[in-house]
Parts: sequence; C-alpha cells; structure tokens
Amino acid sequence: MSMNQIQITQQLNAQQQEQVAHLFYEAFPLKVTHLWFYAKTKKQAVQLLSQSIHFEQGIYALRNEEVVGFLGYNIGKEAFTPANYVAFRNVYSPFVATWRFLCYAFYLKFHLYHEQVLHIDPIAVSEEARGHGIGKLLLSKLEQVAINKGITKINLEVVDTNPSAQKLYERFGYMLQKELKSGPFTAKAGFKKVIFMQKCLDNTNSSIQSE
Repeated sequence: MSMNQIQITQQLNAQQQEQVAHLFYEAFPLKVTHLWFYAKTKKQAVQLLSQSIHFEQGIYALRNEEVVGFLGYNIGKEAFTPANYVAFRNVYSPFVATWRFLCYAFYLKFHLYHEQVLHIDPIAVSEEARGHGIGKLLLSKLEQVAINKGITKINLEVVDTNPSAQKLYERFGYMLQKELKSGPFTAKAGFKKVIFMQKCLDNTNSSIQSE
C-alpha cells in the first residue's frame, strides 16, 4: 500500500460512517463489551455507535473510498462518541438501556476536560492497513485541526497492553503525564493500567517528528 493511495478527510458519506462504526468495534472489542457500552454482539455495538458518533469530530483515512483508519477527538465537553440515551434506547430494553447509558456517562466524565484541549478518543487503523504510516497521517492532521482552532494541547490515553502505541506517541512528542492502575476493574477490557500523555503545540507550526 502506497501512502499516496490514502486520502485524509473529515467528510464521510453514510456508508463510510457505518464502516467507521464497524472499525471502531473491530479495533476495541473488549472495551466495547466490558467497559464502554457492554454490548453483547457486534450488531448491537455497530448500531449504537452509528447513532452516537459525532462524525464531524473525526479525521478519516480512505483507500479507494473505504475507511481504513480514523481518529476521533473530544474537544472540551464535546465527545466524539457522547452518551446518547436515545441511541441506547434504540438498541436495548428500557432498563438495560438506562444502566448502560449511566455507566458510559460516568466513564465519559473522566475523559472530558474543562479547558479547551483536544483529547484523542480513539484512534484505530484496520488490521490490513497497519504499518503504512496511516497513524502518522491522522496525528499530523489532528495537529492542523488543533492549530486552526487555536488549541495548544492534545491529550491521549494508552493502555499498558499496547506498548508499541506508547512508543509511537513518544516519537511524536507526546509526554507522559501520569499513570493510573485500574487493576481488576478493567481486566476484562484487556488492560490493568492507563498511561496519560500530552503534547503541547506552539500554535504556529506543527512539531510532529518524522518516524
């Protein structure tokens, strides 16, 4: 796969939006099932995501008009994937929808910031497209978005079971802020520790380092 075959965009059609929902689930099945939405099936997860995602707060990598990667970002109190009760209710029974909505809303409280920062949540590349620099393209575009909005801080979280991603972010200038041990509370979701990282931009020039 050549880099010039990849198109970076912030505009999607309806079919591509559904592809994002599928890729979201495929990239984070344990988190979707045991931490975020407690979805029991891929169909439930995709239906919920398709109705919840704020696609305008995303950056997308296309190859032949197909989504092969995306980066969603929260800005201030606006989430890429907000807690949308109507979407939960369309997928689950009233009781189940209510408790799953409340659990996810509680989770989001710790991932939305008072100050105007961009928070990456999440970033994903399809399995067959990995290793071709798509993550770099998405992160580069996000810095442009931040600078255009006058925002100088980008936050992200990476889990202890994904050390290669942490190394990638470090190469891009993200600095360790803190670590939080989550232990048994997130074991089913595939991790036991969260690493919080941040990058400060100079607001006049993107400072992404080459790989």
